[in-house]
Amino acid sequence: MLIATGSTAAQGTYPDRPIKLIVAFAPGSAPDIMSRAYGQKLSQLLGQPIVVDNKPGATGAIGADFVAKAPADGYTMLVNSSAMVINPWVKKQPFDFRKDLVPVARTADTPYLMTVNPKLPIHNLAEFIDYAKKNPGKLSCGTYGVASPPHLALELLKKEAGIDVLHVPYKTFGQALPDLVSGQLSCSIDPPTSPAPQVAAGHIRAVAHTGNVPMEAFPQVDPIGKRYPVATVVGWQAIFVQAATPAPVLGKLRSEWQKTLSDPAVQKTIREAGFEPSKESLEDFNKEISTDYQKFGRVIKDNDIKLD
Repeated sequence: MLIATGSTAAQGTYPDRPIKLIVAFAPGSAPDIMSRAYGQKLSQLLGQPIVVDNKPGATGAIGADFVAKAPADGYTMLVNSSAMVINPWVKKQPFDFRKDLVPVARTADTPYLMTVNPKLPIHNLAEFIDYAKKNPGKLSCGTYGVASPPHLALELLKKEAGIDVLHVPYKTFGQALPDLVSGQLSCSIDPPTSPAPQVAAGHIRAVAHTGNVPMEAFPQVDPIGKRYPVATVVGWQAIFVQAATPAPVLGKLRSEWQKTLSDPAVQKTIREAGFEPSKESLEDFNKEISTDYQKFGRVIKDNDIKLD
């Protein structure tokens, strides 16, 4: 997709030709929708077309590998997610994101929402923990896959709270919800857009989320990270470029991305996609990438989590 440009950049300065925005997700997905809004605004600011190119697959690794091997000139950018810091622990990667890629901007965040079957006597996090302790091994919790951020959030909560809950992996977002509504499954942890309609209809109950501050969409729901800070898991979307990109180019991109993400129309698109515009600084984001990489690695090793 070629996104229309605004004014023409000065000849001989960066950028002087179209820029590729590699989206490591399928067309029509939330990251893709947000990326097209980013591209529209960024194109106006940089005065060059932004070409959105979807390269989904391997939990974002296909798109990341493409950008990691691209020329380090600022003309190929990556949209990827927090799964990027998990992938190296569970599958062989043809690149090293810590050496080959560098963040430009953190664009959007979301914790994951824990919901339960409403027949259970569970209305909040404390009741979930209490019920699990009194009924060890009887609660089952679905996520969208082995080693997904919600799965690791569940394992971290189990360790921190000292509870025994069975993990049930599904293949995609929201796939666990019919089983949750029917009572075959006790709980589910999903991106909030998936269960929100069922919560609103009263078919399932939202009891907690994996962040550490209240959610705007579910202000009454307990943040797991407030009680168990180590169990905080926030899904993020972010922009990366090849690590050897020249400092002046990287600096310009970071400046223009911040302007892009401050645009009200862009922020509206982010919220409509089920995320919140990120408020974290780039310095803090770099620290979080390192912290999450080590934290997820420990929980994967401790629980011997492997992909089939």
